[in-house]
Amino acid sequence: WLMNRMKKLAKPIVTIIIDDYGSDEFLKRLSDPFWFQSLGCCLGYDWHSSGVTTVITSVLKRSVDPEEHSFAVSGGKGRYSRQVPQELDEIGEIFNFSNFQIHSLQYASKMCAKVDNTAVQAGYTLYHHTFFVNNRENWVVIQKAYNLTKSGGFFVLDYLNKNYLEENLVPSSVFSRNGTTVKQKRAIRGNRVEKKITIEKDGLINNFYESVRLYDFNELKDILEQTGFRIFKTFGDFNGNIFERNSSPRLIICAEK
Repeated sequence: WLMNRMKKLAKPIVTIIIDDYGSDEFLKRLSDPFWFQSLGCCLGYDWHSSGVTTVITSVLKRSVDPEEHSFAVSGGKGRYSRQVPQELDEIGEIFNFSNFQIHSLQYASKMCAKVDNTAVQAGYTLYHHTFFVNNRENWVVIQKAYNLTKSGGFFVLDYLNKNYLEENLVPSSVFSRNGTTVKQKRAIRGNRVEKKITIEKDGLINNFYESVRLYDFNELKDILEQTGFRIFKTFGDFNGNIFERNSSPRLIICAEK
């Protein structure tokens, strides 16, 4: 009965913190042991009881909605701790992560568990492993740009126009020059455009992969304005034509700090 009540209380607390401060701040607070212990008390768990980590992470996992909060919890205690790689695959699908991003998270999880089992000489094997993930990595780029821009300075963002690309994507192309052949295959999966590039020369074949998150105008506008920028002009191409959502090949945003 306590677990059900904790879940009901946890979701609105998480929602308010993420809505007001963002998922990065929520992750930061979870990493503070004093704040984490306080959260357990707020949710009704005894302040002096053991097991607060396993219980609270389980409550968060059952309360958080990745699509609503842009934040997810994987793993848990015992057999659930071994489900992290599979659950990261599922989270990656929801967040439209590239395969490289998903594999990087799985590797980080594996290394954390390895260090805990072999490097930490506590006399105990790992029995609880929980991995927290958010979908805010792209906001960091805009924040850094804002920090580096002087007051009154300008920031120009040149990006793909999601609406145009979805209707006009070229699925494949091939060109050759000076004995080198370059083949490109493109596809849109979820909110990402993924490209495989094959370069052939002198009998050697090299493959490269690109994966770019697609944002529409409203998403980029929200990111820029929440960071502190003020948008004053938008263009749809390099000729200075006005931006049209469905017909402009580019989305060029001019903003001021």
